[in-house]
Amino acid sequence: MEFHTPIYLISLGCLVALTSGIAIGALINWHEPGARTLGFLMLSMAIWAGFYLLEIMYPSLPVKIAARKIMYLGMTMAPSLWLGFALRYTGIHTWWSKRGRTFLLTIPGLIAFLLGATNEHHLLIWKSMRMRVERPTPLLLEFGVGFWFFTAIAYILIGIGIFIYLVSFYRSEKELRVKTGIMLAGATITALINFIFLRSTNSTPQFDPTPLSFALSAPLIAFGYFRFGVSSLLPLAAHIIMDSLRDAVIIVDKNNHITDVNQPAIALLGNNPAREKDFVFDMLPQAERFQEAWNKPNNSLLLNLSDDENPKWFDVQILPLNQNAKSPLGKIIVFHDITNEQSLLRAEKRRSEQLALLEESGRIVADSFDENEILQRAVNIIIQRFAYPEAAISKVTEDNMLEVCAIAGTADFGYRPGYRQAMGAGIIGHTAQVEKTYITRDVANDPHYFSSDNHNGSAICTPIWKQEKLFGVLYVESLEKNAFDELDIKTLETLASQITSSLQRAFLYAKTQENLQVLSAIQEISKVIASSLDANAISHQVVNRLASTFGYTHVSLYLLEDDYLHLSAEIGYPKEMIIEKIHISQGVSGRAIRTKSVQFIPDTSKEKVFLEADNHITSEICVPLLKENKVIGTLNVETVNDKKLTSTDVDLLVTIAGPIAIAIAMDNASLHAQVKKLATTDAVTGLSNRHVFEQTLTAEIERAQRQGENLSLIIFDIDSFKEYNDKWGHPAGDTRLKSVGDTVKQNLRKYDLAARYGGDEFAIILPNTDKQDAFGFAQRLYKAAQAGAPHQTGLEETQPGYTLSMGIATFPHDANNQQQLLISADNAALRAKHLGKNRIQTATDLDHEST
Repeated sequence: MEFHTPIYLISLGCLVALTSGIAIGALINWHEPGARTLGFLMLSMAIWAGFYLLEIMYPSLPVKIAARKIMYLGMTMAPSLWLGFALRYTGIHTWWSKRGRTFLLTIPGLIAFLLGATNEHHLLIWKSMRMRVERPTPLLLEFGVGFWFFTAIAYILIGIGIFIYLVSFYRSEKELRVKTGIMLAGATITALINFIFLRSTNSTPQFDPTPLSFALSAPLIAFGYFRFGVSSLLPLAAHIIMDSLRDAVIIVDKNNHITDVNQPAIALLGNNPAREKDFVFDMLPQAERFQEAWNKPNNSLLLNLSDDENPKWFDVQILPLNQNAKSPLGKIIVFHDITNEQSLLRAEKRRSEQLALLEESGRIVADSFDENEILQRAVNIIIQRFAYPEAAISKVTEDNMLEVCAIAGTADFGYRPGYRQAMGAGIIGHTAQVEKTYITRDVANDPHYFSSDNHNGSAICTPIWKQEKLFGVLYVESLEKNAFDELDIKTLETLASQITSSLQRAFLYAKTQENLQVLSAIQEISKVIASSLDANAISHQVVNRLASTFGYTHVSLYLLEDDYLHLSAEIGYPKEMIIEKIHISQGVSGRAIRTKSVQFIPDTSKEKVFLEADNHITSEICVPLLKENKVIGTLNVETVNDKKLTSTDVDLLVTIAGPIAIAIAMDNASLHAQVKKLATTDAVTGLSNRHVFEQTLTAEIERAQRQGENLSLIIFDIDSFKEYNDKWGHPAGDTRLKSVGDTVKQNLRKYDLAARYGGDEFAIILPNTDKQDAFGFAQRLYKAAQAGAPHQTGLEETQPGYTLSMGIATFPHDANNQQQLLISADNAALRAKHLGKNRIQTATDLDHEST
């Protein structure tokens, strides 16, 4: 190994690291014009040098050949990328210089690489590839026709790129020729060395010097790109600065570093003297506004740099500074002082907006009859017109606190509707206490101002009246000191007067609507009276109407019977807590009954006898229902936290209670109940009549069919009842019929139905009962009927008026429909009579004798 070989290899390794580092740096800055193309150009150089190093060092022929093929990728791609970089960076041809299109130039290189990768099949690139005797050395190559063809293409591409840089060099201003010249030199060195190497292939040295030339060309290209991306901008901007010497001017490069400022700009920046290479956003006042407008097409700002005493306004223009349409060099920031013009304009605009505010507020707040809506509209108009950070209305509460009920603003100071503060606390509390307008020029130094955060600015607060009493206050805050003057005071006081007028109209409207609601409710109750004779129907309609019309959440109506109040109808109560019956000695309702007076409980937690039917109830009104000074029940209204009952509700319920009492206690309602009872009940026995029996049997048959259940029917008559009647007389016969009816009722379950079927014949419907259970029921009734007999009878001995002949039939075992079931039960009863009476017979002809 010769002495120069290690030096060459070490240099080649360092070159790989150098070109790789430049590639990474360029790709990191991919948004810069030409940065990605430069990154891939450096990457191709790194591949060329790296795999050439591998070819030299590795002793295996297959590995050397593989390294040569991969190295050929770097060799073939470098010229294309060089031309693409030249087009992209200089922008000399618009179509080719657009991002992404430069990679179309890599197509010849990719084709050459693919031919190299498959060289064994066609030998177009290398005719032969052999090992040298010396170690370490690269392969001994014999180039094919394809190699020379693509080499010619490569030099054409390189030549075009050099030509583009030459054109750009001569077209550039003198100050900008440095970067172009540096990059031109970098490319020329590599191209020249490679050309010499290929021209002397017959006497070529062992090692290709082309990769080593990257050590010069790559740093030169990168240096020209990174260091001279924008060269001195002052000469290019000189004419602009000269035309704007009265304005403050700041010049920045494309990396947003300051390159120059003039004297007005130095004075403008004040305590932040700008130096060359300072980051511009670290120096500018209100830098966040500049950042928002920095890259916008029409990037101009209206800038307020006022201090406590002196207002300062600037029209700021951010002007792009370009080498050409595609190569930005930086920006020029021009500050034009428009303080005088702006002050006059703002004063005139403010007067116009104040007049417009009063006109619009008078129209909008007067258009509503809802108190909260009036207040919210008022603060919304103030914010829409003047864009203050906060405007709020707080009203005086029953406990003499001030509660925010309407708020708006361009900033969030953390206050929300419902926020409360004491009378006298803060500017709002102080204004409410003194009941006159208060203004502060500087909230930071105001003795009454308080906030959850430190604020600077000014504020104004004025009282609002309703029915000659203090209703609340209107508060407005600005971020500017001294923002309010005498005209603002008059404007705000006029707005407060408009709000007062609107509140008064809303109050009168609400009272009118309330009276209309009461009249409407009374009218509806009257309709209920006229349309129904059912006390329960009346009760349900009353509680539903009160809930829907007046928004009550909990309403109940109790009717008095003996010493107990029985629930007739309710709405709003949890089912598990409903109180069905109240003794007149218990609760607020019992007290209303005993005293015959209205009970108003504003806070149920303080009432010892309060009966809780909902855990959330907080207030109650109980009105006794009186007719001719006789209590017939109570009307109860209760509410939860979000709606407190008031004396207005008491007046309303007392007004409605009279018609309700009349409706419930009217004679026609009682008459209706009696008529209904007569229409459905047998007068002698007190059992249901035949009509009710037939309707019930039809319904129960349908239900049994749907649910797949049994239904049993018992038909029986009293043995020898005619003989009993003839012996003891008809009054005694009726007494005996009633006694049998009472016996039947005592043995019925709550869902069974018994009826007098005709004469001395009875029928009993037993839902969900099979034949065995029906037989057991018949046995109990059979024995109970004989319990009052003058003397005991034997098993087959009959006793007129006391023993029974009973027939049982069960659906669906004995019948498929109602008619069949009646016939089956009736036939069973007839068989019981034919067999000697005093017995129970089933429809299946099983004769069960009583025991």
